[in-house]
Amino acid sequence: MIKFGPSGTGSLFEEEGFSKTIDVPNWLKAKGLDLYEYSFGRGVRMSEETAKIYGAEFEKNGIEISVHAPYFINLATLEDDKAANNHRYIKDSLIALKNFGGKRCVFHPGSPLKANREDAMNLLMQRLDNLLEDLYNSGLSDTMLAVETMGKQAQLGDTEEIIRMVSRDKMLLPCIDFGHLNARTCGSLQSYDDYRRLLDRFIEGVGYDKVNNMHVHFSKIEYTQKGEVRHLTFEDTMYGPQFEPLAKALLDLNLHPFIVCESAGTQTIDSLYMKNYYNSLLK
Repeated sequence: MIKFGPSGTGSLFEEEGFSKTIDVPNWLKAKGLDLYEYSFGRGVRMSEETAKIYGAEFEKNGIEISVHAPYFINLATLEDDKAANNHRYIKDSLIALKNFGGKRCVFHPGSPLKANREDAMNLLMQRLDNLLEDLYNSGLSDTMLAVETMGKQAQLGDTEEIIRMVSRDKMLLPCIDFGHLNARTCGSLQSYDDYRRLLDRFIEGVGYDKVNNMHVHFSKIEYTQKGEVRHLTFEDTMYGPQFEPLAKALLDLNLHPFIVCESAGTQTIDSLYMKNYYNSLLK
């Protein structure tokens, strides 16, 4: 079963008279969605008690919850003090995730900044190994880290780099952000065959089980020759990618990911569109 849901709630939540996180699970259930991604984008600031209260409500309503670690994480940083902070941000995100009762934490791998790209990747892999060792020693290995493909060409996180990272350990899953990959390749994801080639490469690189269980971010994204500029809504007709050929590819490959919509303000509406469209293919 593919699960669909938004990252955040978008404008519809407030338009319908809601404002509190505790109301999100029941609201999503009423919409017919299955999934919610809570963003710690600017830092992990939630007590254990609050996370457990929210988590109980998500569980009661049958809504799977994932979290997004702080956006500013960079495992390729050259500065050891910043590396230690990044390590802590991910660990804190996983602790909060467990308090929620969730299993998946998405994170951005990083950027080379002033380093050579290959040197930066080697450093990132070393820091990733150190992080994984600590997570195993800290009793956090029953969670999953989803490493996200990134939208700007200068960032680490193209297809091959994510495959290299995810292959490192059983805790790691790919988070394929199709909007990001489309943006950093200036619109390469257009047809069914484009999606099939990409998914086949991930299956070849990390195995069917990890791709079947992968995390997905989906939205249309404006881009330039350097990659991502900003997230859009499904109403945009200039930029992609389109969900429909991806849905057919997922069905043909018998893949069952978690699909999180990151549209700009319409993520709940667009999540429901994706779920309804996918389900129409099953009839």
